Amino acid sequence: MPYQGRQPNLGVRSRFVYIATAGQTSFSGSDTNNLVLSYQDGAYVDVYLNGALLIPVTDYASTTGNTVVLTSGAAVSDTVEILAYDIGTLANAYTRAEADAKFLSTNTDGGFANSVYTAAQTIDGGSA
Repeated sequence: MPYQGRQPNLGVRSRFVYIATAGQTSFSGSDTNNLVLSYQDGAYVDVYLNGALLIPVTDYASTTGNTVVLTSGAAVSDTVEILAYDIGTLANAYTRAEADAKFLSTNTDGGFANSVYTAAQTIDGGSA
């Protein structure tokens, strides 16, 4: 069945939390919850350092899809939280050709039967 929105194992937002070592600038791989950092588009990544939202490009880079690099090194035990927003998808969707073949029928003159309904028609296209 087609579904738009959150799907099992396909979140719209992923949260990654790292505890920094002294001077650490690069964050990737498994976080404190054993989740592996991954994002589709670096423009849709928010990075927080001890709860303060950092400024993209000025404070960090997110261009590789699996690493965030801070401009300045973090202090030991700083918390770096990365929120990655991914694009939702449709599951089990029909292509236009598949939908046309499944849902549209033609009548004998080549036009589409029952494609426009008026108040005077029944669902099968006959008169009320």
